Amino acid sequence: MSIWSKSLSALLVVLIGALAAVLLVVNQGNALREEVDQYPAGATQVYVRGVSEDRAAGVLAVLSEFAAADGHAVVRVDHELGGVDDALTSLRIGVAANPQSPPPVLGLSFLGTSLFDTTGISRLLAADPAKSIGLDANAADVIADTPEITFAPRITVVQLTRLIETSGTINGTYRLVGADPAQVTELLSALETTTGLSSDELRTELGGESTDDGLIGVLLLGFLIAAAVLLLLLLLFEALRSIRVLGVHVLVGKSTWRFTGALFSPVIVTAAVAVVLSVAITLALMPGYAITTDLLAAAGGAAAGGAALALACAAIAGTVLVSVKPVDAILGRFSKKLLLWAASGIYVLAVAGFSTTFIFLDGPIREAGTLAEVGRSWASVADQEILYHENIGDDQASFTGQSTQHAHDFYDWYASIADKPGVSLIHTEYYGQEILDQWSGGAYESVPEQPFWYFAASPSYLASQGFEVSDDLLARARQGERIFLIPDTWAATTKSAMQAWLAEDSQIAYDPAIRTAYFDKQSVGFDEYSPTTSLFTWSADPTRPQAVTDPVILLSTPENMIPSESESLNAVGLENSYVKLSATAAQNYTSSAFLTTFSLDDNNVEFLPASEFVAGLTKTVQSVLQLFGGVIAFLGVFSLIVLLALTRLFSTIYQESLAVKRMLGYPLTRLFAPAIITVGATGMLAVIVATLSHSRSAIIGNLIMLALQAMFLAFLARRSARLQLSTALKE
Repeated sequence: MSIWSKSLSALLVVLIGALAAVLLVVNQGNALREEVDQYPAGATQVYVRGVSEDRAAGVLAVLSEFAAADGHAVVRVDHELGGVDDALTSLRIGVAANPQSPPPVLGLSFLGTSLFDTTGISRLLAADPAKSIGLDANAADVIADTPEITFAPRITVVQLTRLIETSGTINGTYRLVGADPAQVTELLSALETTTGLSSDELRTELGGESTDDGLIGVLLLGFLIAAAVLLLLLLLFEALRSIRVLGVHVLVGKSTWRFTGALFSPVIVTAAVAVVLSVAITLALMPGYAITTDLLAAAGGAAAGGAALALACAAIAGTVLVSVKPVDAILGRFSKKLLLWAASGIYVLAVAGFSTTFIFLDGPIREAGTLAEVGRSWASVADQEILYHENIGDDQASFTGQSTQHAHDFYDWYASIADKPGVSLIHTEYYGQEILDQWSGGAYESVPEQPFWYFAASPSYLASQGFEVSDDLLARARQGERIFLIPDTWAATTKSAMQAWLAEDSQIAYDPAIRTAYFDKQSVGFDEYSPTTSLFTWSADPTRPQAVTDPVILLSTPENMIPSESESLNAVGLENSYVKLSATAAQNYTSSAFLTTFSLDDNNVEFLPASEFVAGLTKTVQSVLQLFGGVIAFLGVFSLIVLLALTRLFSTIYQESLAVKRMLGYPLTRLFAPAIITVGATGMLAVIVATLSHSRSAIIGNLIMLALQAMFLAFLARRSARLQLSTALKE
């Protein structure tokens, strides 16, 4: 083998080993996800669905009371999706238990390494609600790190109350630890009262959940196959070049097997080295994991698999030499057309993979652009400050759902500043057809006819958006009447259905913890408006519009709030929050001196600009573009290398014929006509398929690749012809 071939084959063998290691790490990440989805082992599952947030405090109180008993615990695992392909990015585990005696089953290990143990759980449950095991929202809040697997979802453990608060919903799957059948029955009975669901419904598994493992595993497998194909092509090329040399060795009585082993010995040696490198890569991509027997077995298995694939390529190429008859080897005879057809087939498959991948990535590329647009759309509210964090302070009972005193304090604080400059309230929700269908199942007697956006907005927020509201409506809202504004462009039946639902949703049959002026009469009023003003939706979902003109608007004031609003004013996060402050208002109204009046000074209320929350969107776009750039570069280089192999194979097989025809003055286009036809026809077919698929990126990518391949083929043809002519003249 030439130095060039030895170097390239060694590089490909190492690449195969590295890809096998990375693919193992990705698969171990998926296995870890499945492990967490079953955590904790042996728990009894209770499913809460369709419960409105005004009942969240009651549900949390029931669960917290159960978890407070020795040996008991309640766990909820939430999946967080992100990225342009909606891949799983984080697994957030919410835990409630007695800090003094958490059940041993709450510890979690993987591949022989403890991710967290009961000691860490005890520390977490006794700490501030914002604290976490593993990175959640803020690195400063981490009380213990968790081992990580690169490309795997991040594992975070938080208090159950924090999980419910930041997720914005009480609905989910709750896993009960330490409960005997009688205790489960007792808990279900209590939950029936607070949720309105029957015991059967509480034990019926939630359906429809599906988590995509993302693109990374598919891409890695594709790269691994591509690297193996390249290695096989290279070794086949070397085998063909060595047939005449093999003939000489046969003439002097040497063994064909020994010759073949010597020819491919660099591959065998490199495969052994690649095993060690593969294991090292696996360990490097799993920081924090102890080097245990389980981990070494997994890493060694993947390394051996990568080495076996490389050796299989050498074995296939070696078969070409071993199967050649001595006479044919001496004369340099072999099935030329069969090898060329095989090489051409591999080239066609490479281009097909290149084109198909572009089509596959076309959607995510568009979504990446949409995410960038989302980030830009938030620029208009980037300076608005949103509630980010509160300390537990003296409100332990409130944060465990046993009291609403903290919510009452926060409501009093907002009510005192609601009309101050720089203070506004906006909370948006989109109710799609799926939700409306659920409501039709009996949750409401009246259900809207069509999906809609719902805005709870203060007069100050609407004024800042140029949305005018009459003084009469403002006065009625401040007297406690719930005033809803409905677009006047809707059909009469649609308006009536919406009014009926809004009235039903506003009727509260129980005594609220925060009694606003609304509860004196529970009066609901409606008015219509012309949908001409574009209103920002405060949505980070790239599939939804960033602005709409026709939402249903609640003219929200402190006086007309119901529990789902008044008790949620301290919700945190980009899409969950209610209160919005300007920088000056945040400085004035979150100072310790001002908060003391409302018993909030011990909670260290912290607001951050929306730009801090939106920063993650920009990072996501950058990561996506980097991923796509790597994929496109790899596939492009792969196709060019296959073309190089095909051209060299063609020139080697027809070496004498090409040299003679070149001396006779044949043009290059005629000499390399088969290769030119193969490249041109394959490239044009790829462009046609991309056009029929309506994939803009695939069309552009294939046209660029076709042009590059044409220039590359011209260079290779000229160089090969010159080399063949020079070789023939020397002989």
